[in-house]
Amino acid sequence: MAETKITKWPIDRLLRPNMRIDLILDIDLINDRIDVRNGVVYDITDQNVIISQTDPLMTRSMVGREIQVTFVGREPVSGEILRWGWTGKIMKIDNFKFNENENVQAVYLSTPAMGQINETNARMDYRLTIVSNDHISIQTHPSFGRVVLFDFSAGGVLIGVPAPPQATLGMRLWFTLFFPNFQAQGGQTTINGEAEVVRIGYTPGDQMAKLGLKFHELDMNATRALQKAINYYMLEEQRLRNRTES
Repeated sequence: MAETKITKWPIDRLLRPNMRIDLILDIDLINDRIDVRNGVVYDITDQNVIISQTDPLMTRSMVGREIQVTFVGREPVSGEILRWGWTGKIMKIDNFKFNENENVQAVYLSTPAMGQINETNARMDYRLTIVSNDHISIQTHPSFGRVVLFDFSAGGVLIGVPAPPQATLGMRLWFTLFFPNFQAQGGQTTINGEAEVVRIGYTPGDQMAKLGLKFHELDMNATRALQKAINYYMLEEQRLRNRTES
């Protein structure tokens, strides 16, 4: 595993109002499922991190429940984009004075103490959709022909290949992901690893089939590079969303 960073920064130096935050309620490793609900930070006090209601909604029956809380932000000194997290508790679900004229329902989380915030792994379920200007691509089994990358996450990728697909469920193959080096203008980062075909989407007559590939045991450098890429694009999405809503 990659080295974990532990920060002694207070929460309000890493997390601010209008930033996105993720609540991890359940992780089912056997069935490869995770229950993550996201919201937007309203306010941070000594006792509570106050966020918007989530989708699906958090219910009052969840009050008192211990959860993992994560968010993407910059390290104050180095500027490195990292995913931070802490073990928190849902303290209450109550009204919050959003502005002078509006009260909204909000989720009140416990505020982490100094030294309780650590770097965490990238969310396994958060899928980053690839657009034409992202300059991200993938190479894999030569028999697939030209491969199109639709999205990727910390757990795998969704690709398109010419139909009919030359693949079977459970097939193992090597891949290389290419994406920009975010700290060196014009540079490129590559991630090499092994993946398993876990999903095939194809209807006879289609020109392209979709394959879901699940990563297997990426090495430390590949895991670290992938986390940095996901953190970078999540922060870019957050900035775009904030500009759109402002």
